[in-house]
Order: sequence, then C-alpha cells, then structure tokens
Amino acid sequence: MRKVNNSIDKVKEFVTTLEGKKLKISVNKGRKRIVKYTGSIQQLFPQVFVLNINDNKDIKSLSCSYHDVICGDIKLAEDIKTIKIDS
Repeated sequence: MRKVNNSIDKVKEFVTTLEGKKLKISVNKGRKRIVKYTGSIQQLFPQVFVLNINDNKDIKSLSCSYHDVICGDIKLAEDIKTIKIDS
C-alpha cells in the first residue's frame, strides 16, 4: 500500500521549483526494478511534465504525471555535487 501525503498542487509547486536544474531521477518500474537517470525538466503541462534524460543513449525524454510523484513511482532530487578543496 502506498502513502499519499501530498496534494497535486504541492507536487506541481515542487516540480516547478526544479525546472531547469540538474536532477537525479529514480524510476520505479515494479518488481524491485529501479532505474536511475540524470537529467532536467524540459516542459511543464497541467497534467504531466517532460524530463530530458542526459546519461542514457536509448531514452532521450520521459513524460511523467504528477500522480507518479505522489505515488513514489518517480523520485526527483537536485543533483548537488560536492567539491573538495585541498588545502
């Protein structure tokens, strides 16, 4: 059973704040198959959004609904790389 803690409006706001930023994308394809990509949000629409995938030769873009984020099938996080400075 999946938890639904967010409303569609909160998810839309969250996705809007991530537009244009580098993202880590995790896609749950079922039966313990989780695929990870890096990319960014290409376009936003009222019911869906389009992800631009950078690191995969087979898939260039992926369309997702906001419901996928609520259910946990799609997880989005900013791709923040830490830089070590040697002193």
